Amino acid sequence: MVYLTLSIEGESDDAQRAAVDDAVARQGGSACWRASDGARRSYALLELPKRHDRNAIASVFAGTLHDRAIIALAVFPAVPEALPHVLDALAGPGRPAGILDAYPSEGGVVVEWDPAATSPAVILGLIDLELKRFGSGRTAELLTPLPASVVSALAASGLQAPEIDPARILELRIPNA
Repeated sequence: MVYLTLSIEGESDDAQRAAVDDAVARQGGSACWRASDGARRSYALLELPKRHDRNAIASVFAGTLHDRAIIALAVFPAVPEALPHVLDALAGPGRPAGILDAYPSEGGVVVEWDPAATSPAVILGLIDLELKRFGSGRTAELLTPLPASVVSALAASGLQAPEIDPARILELRIPNA
Protein backbone atom coordinates (compact mmCIF):
# COMPACT_ATOMS: atom_id res chain seq x y z
CA MET A 1 0.00 0.00 0.00
CA VAL A 2 0.99 3.61 -0.58
CA TYR A 3 -0.20 6.80 1.06
CA LEU A 4 -1.26 10.11 -0.44
CA THR A 5 -2.35 13.20 1.48
CA LEU A 6 -4.97 15.67 0.33
CA SER A 7 -4.84 19.25 1.61
CA ILE A 8 -7.82 21.60 1.26
CA GLU A 9 -8.19 25.21 2.31
CA GLY A 10 -11.39 25.46 4.34
CA GLU A 11 -13.74 22.57 4.83
CA SER A 12 -14.24 20.00 2.13
CA ASP A 13 -17.83 19.96 0.97
CA ASP A 14 -19.82 16.75 1.14
CA ALA A 15 -19.94 16.32 -2.64
CA GLN A 16 -16.17 16.65 -3.06
CA ARG A 17 -15.54 14.34 -0.13
CA ALA A 18 -17.93 11.73 -1.54
CA ALA A 19 -16.30 11.98 -4.99
CA VAL A 20 -12.82 11.43 -3.49
CA ASP A 21 -14.07 8.56 -1.31
CA ASP A 22 -15.67 6.95 -4.37
CA ALA A 23 -12.54 7.35 -6.55
CA VAL A 24 -10.40 5.84 -3.78
CA ALA A 25 -12.82 2.97 -3.06
CA ARG A 26 -13.01 2.05 -6.76
CA GLN A 27 -9.25 1.50 -6.61
CA GLY A 28 -9.45 -0.69 -3.51
CA GLY A 29 -8.28 2.00 -1.11
CA SER A 30 -9.61 3.94 1.84
CA ALA A 31 -9.69 7.57 2.96
CA CYS A 32 -9.48 9.01 6.45
CA TRP A 33 -10.57 12.66 6.76
CA ARG A 34 -9.82 15.32 9.36
CA ALA A 35 -11.02 18.94 9.42
CA SER A 36 -10.02 21.81 11.69
CA ASP A 37 -12.28 24.76 12.38
CA GLY A 38 -9.45 26.65 14.09
CA ALA A 39 -7.00 26.26 11.20
CA ARG A 40 -9.73 26.34 8.55
CA ARG A 41 -8.22 23.39 6.69
CA SER A 42 -9.17 19.84 5.84
CA TYR A 43 -6.93 16.85 5.13
CA ALA A 44 -7.38 13.29 3.98
CA LEU A 45 -4.97 10.40 4.22
CA LEU A 46 -5.51 8.01 1.32
CA GLU A 47 -4.33 4.42 1.54
CA LEU A 48 -4.12 2.94 -1.94
CA PRO A 49 -2.66 -0.11 -3.66
CA LYS A 50 0.76 0.44 -5.27
CA ARG A 51 -0.89 0.45 -8.68
CA HIS A 52 -3.39 3.28 -8.45
CA ASP A 53 -4.67 6.02 -10.73
CA ARG A 54 -3.55 9.31 -9.19
CA ASN A 55 -5.31 11.26 -11.97
CA ALA A 56 -8.69 9.72 -11.06
CA ILE A 57 -8.34 11.25 -7.61
CA ALA A 58 -6.86 14.56 -8.78
CA SER A 59 -9.73 15.03 -11.25
CA VAL A 60 -12.37 15.09 -8.48
CA PHE A 61 -10.34 17.07 -5.96
CA ALA A 62 -9.74 20.82 -5.68
CA GLY A 63 -6.68 21.22 -3.48
CA THR A 64 -3.14 19.92 -3.11
CA LEU A 65 -2.37 16.23 -3.57
CA HIS A 66 0.87 15.07 -1.93
CA ASP A 67 2.41 11.80 -3.09
CA ARG A 68 3.19 10.67 0.46
CA ALA A 69 1.93 10.85 4.02
CA ILE A 70 2.76 14.30 5.36
CA ILE A 71 2.36 16.01 8.70
CA ALA A 72 0.37 19.22 8.91
CA LEU A 73 0.44 21.12 12.16
CA ALA A 74 -1.36 24.31 13.12
CA VAL A 75 0.56 26.40 15.66
CA PHE A 76 -1.07 29.24 17.56
CA PRO A 77 1.38 31.52 19.42
CA ALA A 78 0.22 33.02 22.73
CA VAL A 79 1.87 36.31 21.72
CA PRO A 80 0.44 37.46 18.35
CA GLU A 81 3.53 39.57 17.54
CA ALA A 82 5.53 36.34 17.19
CA LEU A 83 3.37 35.08 14.33
CA PRO A 84 5.14 36.80 11.38
CA HIS A 85 8.50 35.59 12.66
CA VAL A 86 7.29 32.01 13.01
CA LEU A 87 5.83 32.13 9.50
CA ASP A 88 9.05 33.56 8.06
CA ALA A 89 11.13 30.86 9.77
CA LEU A 90 8.90 28.15 8.27
CA ALA A 91 8.28 29.62 4.82
CA GLY A 92 11.19 31.95 4.21
CA PRO A 93 14.74 31.41 3.00
CA GLY A 94 16.69 28.95 5.11
CA ARG A 95 13.64 26.94 6.14
CA PRO A 96 14.17 23.21 6.75
CA ALA A 97 14.30 21.17 3.53
CA GLY A 98 11.36 18.94 4.44
CA ILE A 99 8.84 21.78 4.67
CA LEU A 100 6.39 21.54 1.80
CA ASP A 101 4.32 24.61 2.64
CA ALA A 102 3.59 27.07 5.43
CA TYR A 103 0.90 29.73 5.48
CA PRO A 104 -0.96 31.95 7.91
CA SER A 105 -4.15 30.83 9.55
CA GLU A 106 -6.48 32.76 11.84
CA GLY A 107 -4.19 33.58 14.78
CA GLY A 108 -1.62 30.99 13.79
CA VAL A 109 0.40 29.30 11.11
CA VAL A 110 -0.06 25.96 9.36
CA VAL A 111 3.08 24.06 8.40
CA GLU A 112 3.11 20.97 6.18
CA TRP A 113 6.21 18.80 5.99
CA ASP A 114 7.55 15.42 4.96
CA PRO A 115 8.39 13.46 8.13
CA ALA A 116 10.81 11.28 6.15
CA ALA A 117 12.90 14.38 5.37
CA THR A 118 12.61 16.43 8.56
CA SER A 119 11.80 15.30 12.08
CA PRO A 120 9.13 16.97 14.19
CA ALA A 121 11.87 17.91 16.68
CA VAL A 122 13.46 20.18 14.06
CA ILE A 123 10.15 21.83 13.13
CA LEU A 124 9.01 22.32 16.72
CA GLY A 125 12.49 23.43 17.78
CA LEU A 126 12.48 26.11 15.09
CA ILE A 127 9.00 27.28 16.10
CA ASP A 128 9.94 27.36 19.78
CA LEU A 129 13.14 29.26 19.01
CA GLU A 130 11.14 32.02 17.34
CA LEU A 131 8.54 32.03 20.13
CA LYS A 132 11.24 32.29 22.79
CA ARG A 133 12.26 35.68 21.40
CA PHE A 134 8.82 36.94 22.46
CA GLY A 135 8.47 34.91 25.66
CA SER A 136 5.53 33.19 23.98
CA GLY A 137 3.99 29.82 24.52
CA ARG A 138 1.96 28.01 21.91
CA THR A 139 -0.86 25.64 21.31
CA ALA A 140 -0.71 23.21 18.43
CA GLU A 141 -3.15 21.01 16.58
CA LEU A 142 -2.26 18.01 14.42
CA LEU A 143 -4.28 18.42 11.24
CA THR A 144 -3.44 15.33 9.23
CA PRO A 145 -4.43 11.75 9.87
CA LEU A 146 -1.24 9.66 9.93
CA PRO A 147 -0.58 6.05 8.95
CA ALA A 148 0.49 3.64 11.68
CA SER A 149 3.99 3.42 10.22
CA VAL A 150 4.53 7.16 10.63
CA VAL A 151 3.01 7.22 14.13
CA SER A 152 5.26 4.39 15.28
CA ALA A 153 8.36 5.95 13.68
CA LEU A 154 7.63 9.25 15.43
CA ALA A 155 7.08 7.50 18.75
CA ALA A 156 10.25 5.42 18.36
CA SER A 157 12.28 8.52 17.55
CA GLY A 158 10.78 10.74 20.23
CA LEU A 159 11.09 8.10 22.94
CA GLN A 160 14.44 6.82 21.67
CA ALA A 161 12.92 3.36 21.60
CA PRO A 162 13.61 1.75 18.20
CA GLU A 163 11.65 -1.36 19.19
CA ILE A 164 8.36 0.53 18.85
CA ASP A 165 6.42 -0.55 15.78
CA PRO A 166 2.72 -0.41 14.84
CA ALA A 167 2.01 -3.85 16.31
CA ARG A 168 3.17 -2.62 19.74
CA ILE A 169 1.01 0.51 19.92
CA LEU A 170 -2.25 -0.39 21.64
CA GLU A 171 -4.18 2.61 20.32
CA LEU A 172 -3.46 1.55 16.76
CA ARG A 173 -4.74 -1.96 17.38
CA ILE A 174 -8.10 -0.89 18.84
CA PRO A 175 -10.65 0.19 16.21
CA ASN A 176 -11.85 3.79 16.62
CA ALA A 177 -9.47 4.45 19.53
